[in-house]
Amino acid sequence: MDLKLIYGNMRALCEAPQMMLHYADIPYEYKMVWDHYGSSWAEVKKDIIFNRLPILIINEDKYLWQSNTIIRYLSNLTKTKPSDEFQLAYCDAVFESTHEMFSPLNPTINMTFGEKYNSNKKKLLEDILPNSLNNFEKLLQNSSGNFFIGNDPFYCDFNAYHHFSMCLILDKNIFSNFPNLKKFINNFEKLNNIKNYLDGRPELVELGNSPHFLIDGKKIPTGLNPNKKY
Repeated sequence: MDLKLIYGNMRALCEAPQMMLHYADIPYEYKMVWDHYGSSWAEVKKDIIFNRLPILIINEDKYLWQSNTIIRYLSNLTKTKPSDEFQLAYCDAVFESTHEMFSPLNPTINMTFGEKYNSNKKKLLEDILPNSLNNFEKLLQNSSGNFFIGNDPFYCDFNAYHHFSMCLILDKNIFSNFPNLKKFINNFEKLNNIKNYLDGRPELVELGNSPHFLIDGKKIPTGLNPNKKY
């Protein structure tokens, strides 16, 4: 099976899918939208269904959009989907709850700078994240294993890890009072191929000032325009 994930230069909606594929040893391509289509996002956006990214192209002729749909589709391929009906519904509830963390967490880290970054960071750390993390801590407390549903990682765990890792970017001590979350992160990073993926992905630098990724020794601005100027 030929799989292509098409997105931009962001650590956001394609992190969970990529970790799932690495975990399951399933090959895929990750393509920047401007590389795949040979034109800027501004030029091709009008031709993309619902004008949104990411998209998943399967065997060159099938096309999926909506990041959560892509993750659910990949959960079948990667065997990260519970077989029990209640566990599947529970997994999806956890998954949707992790996705509720997406904004403003991911846009703040990937796209904002200056006063906007500082104000968003303050709001996240003081008003938004404490309650969310407390709820996830309680869910893990009730789990019988290392992850949200026992000892097998399911697609909800991959999305959870992504968002928890973004929280750590804002504050490396954010989980000081959440021992179950700290344990979850430690156990997740021990999964098959996860450390290799995390160590190999581009470094995100200059947060809050002019966020860039270091790719092949070059600084590439975050977002959907590789020529963006701050």
